[in-house]
Amino acid sequence: MAGRKIFVGSLPTGIDELTLRAEFVKYGQVEDVFIKQNCEAGRQWAFVTFQTAEQANFAKDSCDRNLMFPGAESPCDVMLAKNQGLFGQEPLGSAGTAPGGEAGPRKIFVGSLPDGCQEGLLRAEFAQYGNIEEVYLKPGCEPGRQWSFVTFSYPAQAQAAAAGANGIVHFPGASKVCEVTLARNQGMYGQDAMGGPSAQHGAPQHGSPGMSSSGASGARKIFVGSLPDMISENALRDELSRYGQITDVYLKTGCEPGRQWAFVTFAHPQQASAARDSCDRKLFFPGTSSPCEVTMAKNQGLFGQDSIAPNGPVSAPPPHSQGYSQGYQGQPPPPATPPPAHLTPWRMYKTVSGIPYYHNQTTGQTVWECPPDLQAQGGQQGHRYAPY
Repeated sequence: MAGRKIFVGSLPTGIDELTLRAEFVKYGQVEDVFIKQNCEAGRQWAFVTFQTAEQANFAKDSCDRNLMFPGAESPCDVMLAKNQGLFGQEPLGSAGTAPGGEAGPRKIFVGSLPDGCQEGLLRAEFAQYGNIEEVYLKPGCEPGRQWSFVTFSYPAQAQAAAAGANGIVHFPGASKVCEVTLARNQGMYGQDAMGGPSAQHGAPQHGSPGMSSSGASGARKIFVGSLPDMISENALRDELSRYGQITDVYLKTGCEPGRQWAFVTFAHPQQASAARDSCDRKLFFPGTSSPCEVTMAKNQGLFGQDSIAPNGPVSAPPPHSQGYSQGYQGQPPPPATPPPAHLTPWRMYKTVSGIPYYHNQTTGQTVWECPPDLQAQGGQQGHRYAPY
């Protein structure tokens, strides 16, 4: 096809083929005109195919942002169509390549969609970049957090969509323009990471003995802090499953107001790394005043028993405080100053992160669990003292 087809956007609703032909025959012989049907008002577009690539380039150079039809609100976008086959199956520079013959991701992630967005709306918007094989709309998203995967026949089509649509596409009813990026994981359920679709299928599953404990390369669990108090597991899954297949979500219960946190475990280390890199200090949930902290969990086992510290596993904190071990391995630190005198030698202190622990001034013992002495007296009397 050698680039003989142009894409014409920002057309007035109801424009007909004869009007388009009459406009573009001045640049060369028009072989075919395809007008997309059932577009939303103000989003009408078409493909126009010329006899030669030179004619298509001439039309593009002459008309882009210059051509305006009666009834249109803005001048037309005119560019070479990213894919040149009859049904978008031949990317520019790859004519004749069989489906699946190109290496690279074919799936894009589309975020910031309006609630109730339909598959047809997505297909109509992204068909300009190539043949769409599948559209997956995430069900059950919280209001304002609808997202989708769109899978193309070829990597070049997905790359063109990500490059051409990110920060530009705005669907009716949405509060902001869409985030359009190459999906970080390309399998049907996010199991094939970019750069290694099949290499990761043998990755150990959650809590398995084969889980790496010698470095972050095997880490599949992330820590998510600064969450809103009433966050739900579904909300976390909705937000983070864009980065890959989630095998487990652990939401800490009974947190103090403003200190809600969670562990999210992915199927593969690359997915966890992608979530951390994309979300740390950038991810906001409704009801929070600051972005979430997203880091690799210091301990990767089901109960925090598999450390990713260079020296290997460390002793586990109690199961209820597996997230508290962040930055502390094994026994918690002793307080910097002795506690005031009281009926029991046990006192509650807090780490610099605000996490409670308990110290016995007589024996020097420091533990995460609330000692029976304090539990018998209500379990909270340590709160009257200034935390460490």
